[in-house]
Amino acid sequence: MKNKLLNLRLVIILILSIHTGVLAQNPLLDPFNTPYGIIPFEKVKPEHILPAFNITMEEDRMQVQAIIDNPQPATFKNTIVALAKTGRKSSMISVYANALAAVNGNPEIYQTVAMVSHLGSAFSNDLLFNEELFKRVKDVYLQKERLSLSQEELTLLENYYRWFARNGNDLSDMEKERLKDIRSRLAKLSTIFGQNVTQDRDRTFFHLTQEEDLAGLPERVIASAAEYAKTKNAEGWAFPISGPSTGDYIRYADKRTLREQLLKLSWQIGNNPNEFNNLDIAKEILNLRREMAQLVGYNSFAEYVLEERMAETPEQVMIFLKTFKDKVKPIAEKEIENLHAFAISQGFDDVIRHWDFAYYNRKYREGIFEFNTDEVKPWLPVGHAINETFSMVSDMWGLEFRENQSLPKMHPQMLPFEVFDANGDIKAVLYLDLYERAGKMGGAFVGAIRAQNKESGYNEIPLIGLVCNFNNPSGDNPAFLSLGELSTFLHELGHALHHILSDVTYRRLSGTSLKYSDFVEVPSMLLEKWAYEPDFLVRVGRHYQTGEALSQEMIDKIILNKKEGRALSEMRFTIADAALDIALHDMRMPFEGDLCDWERDFTQNYSLFPSVEDACYIPSFRHIFSIGYASGYYTYTWSDMMAWDIFNEFRKNGIFDPATAERLEKEILSKGGTVHPHELFKNFIGREPGMDAFLKSFDE
Repeated sequence: MKNKLLNLRLVIILILSIHTGVLAQNPLLDPFNTPYGIIPFEKVKPEHILPAFNITMEEDRMQVQAIIDNPQPATFKNTIVALAKTGRKSSMISVYANALAAVNGNPEIYQTVAMVSHLGSAFSNDLLFNEELFKRVKDVYLQKERLSLSQEELTLLENYYRWFARNGNDLSDMEKERLKDIRSRLAKLSTIFGQNVTQDRDRTFFHLTQEEDLAGLPERVIASAAEYAKTKNAEGWAFPISGPSTGDYIRYADKRTLREQLLKLSWQIGNNPNEFNNLDIAKEILNLRREMAQLVGYNSFAEYVLEERMAETPEQVMIFLKTFKDKVKPIAEKEIENLHAFAISQGFDDVIRHWDFAYYNRKYREGIFEFNTDEVKPWLPVGHAINETFSMVSDMWGLEFRENQSLPKMHPQMLPFEVFDANGDIKAVLYLDLYERAGKMGGAFVGAIRAQNKESGYNEIPLIGLVCNFNNPSGDNPAFLSLGELSTFLHELGHALHHILSDVTYRRLSGTSLKYSDFVEVPSMLLEKWAYEPDFLVRVGRHYQTGEALSQEMIDKIILNKKEGRALSEMRFTIADAALDIALHDMRMPFEGDLCDWERDFTQNYSLFPSVEDACYIPSFRHIFSIGYASGYYTYTWSDMMAWDIFNEFRKNGIFDPATAERLEKEILSKGGTVHPHELFKNFIGREPGMDAFLKSFDE
């Protein structure tokens, strides 16, 4: 009877789709006759996404029902493997829709993504509370010791069992319905939160019409601002209210009041009096997460999440962050003291405030080190820097990156690369999307539209997107990277390598799909350390006009410059934001107050600058409200702790050493989420993780 109802639902959806004309012409439902099974992006229109997702979701429902209705006793193959193989097409469509919203968003695609998110959440809820399905999973789990499963198979089984067991299957029907409502609402709010950040950022810009307001700015920044103003049909000069151009203005502009104005504009993203305000949404998300966790037996959402992380508890995270803070705070306070003394020597007569720091820090470094980080940019044209980075990866892992413009692209600015291994076999397709533009999500990130897997009996390569928001080329000059942006690219490439070098059977354990996600940043935190290694800088730095390499004198200054201010940066951002995240999600009672007031009170324990009355970061804190880092922002630092131990292995053997890179691939990068991270780390280093190398790095 259930199968008949499912078939009837599918028939109805097919009839409606044919009637509206989307099925017969829907490239998402036809076989992808493209290289490597890539979605034919240029043929897909936004109106294709939802009908295709609906149809593939109904196919998923039928596959799940077939598992439940199987008259044979539950086995690993007929239950766990069968469940793992569901959702191949629907998940690809869902990821594609979200990727499209991230790189080329507009109201139509945002609405589509919201619907896809809602439908996906509803399907997930139906699975989670399906008692018959859980019984079959549990039957397999209870015989796991007798099944002779591989490590990957055992992990897959345990992950499925834990997903069911810790998410409310023992609740009453009324409580289950409430939990379904919460999960559905959270999926919707999370999507809206992220879209609001992008739309609120893009709705306005920082506009200047008086030439004196440009005092202190380099010519390249002025030229870029003039070009940006033209894109906004504005006279004079304009700057986005977040991103690299914003940073340039705050670092260079002599007018203190304008630096303050721009910085406050950026801090108000998501908290302006308009339809994109996220403050109430953030509060509702926090309260729903707390209620959800308490419904399934936990004191707080942080406690619920961290049970399945290496850190294990909120208390352990806060102890870790306190140890880190105790190390860097005295160093950071000394850095502020030195900076303030320098600013006074320049005629400054106030305390250093947030909008003063970048400005005087630049001048201080120019005075002390006779070095401005912008001096390096002509040696870091984007094209050459990326080619040399790929060359380094080739030396270490034997990978070759070949640009292929004939591959389907989601956006015209994307650069598609085929990635081949040392034997010439295809390993992955990697898309680079490097430059900022309207409608594109800020920051930098990596995602896989399809993860590497062997579920169909052959190796299906990953399709990966690496997205940044670098400044666009200006005039006749190429785009240039700052040292920070070079580090960012390396960071994201570390994530990409985790996908490229993955060698697992199941999608749900592939690449960065780690249940213990506080390990997921290890490859990225590791690779970004090459940005400040002399041997890498020598090869990556070439002057865009002369081809001249970076001099040893400039490299020495880069290394000194990196050390100066690192502790302060960790205090201002990493530690404070990670602690804020845990504190928000470890609340045991409903929050009814003003989140911005709460934030200002909380961050005073971490800030080294006077508080700013109008500043409020929570409404734009996309990581913890929209992209999966709730109770996990500490992950960056926790992973960095382990990355330093691994990096010291490379330093010992040579930072381009293929043997060490091969060992890293074998023990960590190829494993995805198939093995507990403690074991991955121990297999590579030979001991448990520790903080010594990480903390000692601040003394170098």
